[in-house]
Amino acid sequence: MSDSRRHNDRIRTGPAIPGPLLHALLPTTAALAALMLVPILGWQLAVVGTALLGTLFPQTLGGWLSIACLAVGMLLGTPTIWSASAAVLLVHLMQVLSSLLPVVPWRGRVLVRALGPTIRRLLGVQLIAQPITLIMMLVRESDGVAVHGAAIVGAAAVAGFACLFLLRLAGRSRRP
Repeated sequence: MSDSRRHNDRIRTGPAIPGPLLHALLPTTAALAALMLVPILGWQLAVVGTALLGTLFPQTLGGWLSIACLAVGMLLGTPTIWSASAAVLLVHLMQVLSSLLPVVPWRGRVLVRALGPTIRRLLGVQLIAQPITLIMMLVRESDGVAVHGAAIVGAAAVAGFACLFLLRLAGRSRRP
């Protein structure tokens, strides 16, 4: 075979992340979350163990069970502003990884470009969720007046969202 034919047989795909590295991120993230947020060793082990189960056997939904164990473990402690913000980020990252791992092959590679939409969604949700978490934690620590104001604002936001949803639904039903 000539040298020019060998040159044509190559495909350049750009930077890629090995599959095992993506699979290792779920138990690593779970371990970090458990150490930072869960005060009881048994629940820490449950969080990491179920995340490891979800990594090795994604069809068992162990990653999702790990999130549930993390939530129960966090209920046993007193949340602070920083721990609530960290929980929102780490739980969301665990959810994204738990959804992604069933389609990532162990011996394959995932293009960074293919992960772009997932990363953008993760960042977009965090841009909304982190300020809301901060506001809610500040309201929780303040007096009762702020709680009543937050309840009114929250109710107005839910009503506005419901109206927008119904208007969008009505627009879809008019199409032939």
